[in-house]
Amino acid sequence: VKDNLVKTEVEHRFISGNVLTGTKVETIGFLGFYDNMVTVIPEGKHHEFFGWMAPGFNKYSATRTFLAKLIPGKSFKLDTNINGGERAYVLTGQYEKVLPMDIYPVYLIKAIMTNDIDKMEQLGIYEVVEEDLALCEYVCTSKTEVQDILRKGIDTMIKELS
Repeated sequence: VKDNLVKTEVEHRFISGNVLTGTKVETIGFLGFYDNMVTVIPEGKHHEFFGWMAPGFNKYSATRTFLAKLIPGKSFKLDTNINGGERAYVLTGQYEKVLPMDIYPVYLIKAIMTNDIDKMEQLGIYEVVEEDLALCEYVCTSKTEVQDILRKGIDTMIKELS
């Protein structure tokens, strides 16, 4: 990958796999065993002072937070910037809108966070893997690392069953 890069002023992030479920690798890194593509996106190291106060004509949002939603056909330059830090974990109903399964992902994640094994089983931890909740992590207003939490829950269940 390193020899095929175009010289630009923007720093890039290299991902082994896709944007939602891939792993960050270095330019001299290797493609993961189960991955079949390399994704390159701009690194979002820029900061906006009071960015939440601006009307957001050039910002993408899965919710209708910014005015850019009113402009049909608007294209966006997405990068790795998450525009803020981790916040309180709130129920917004966004997970259910993007999840193709009939489970309660918010309650499952909360059960994993509290290490409630019985509740995890009742809420269907055996039916999901990290990739299933990738879109949930993308639309999360709380900026919670849902896939990492789910992986810890699955690991806990594996230890519990063995």
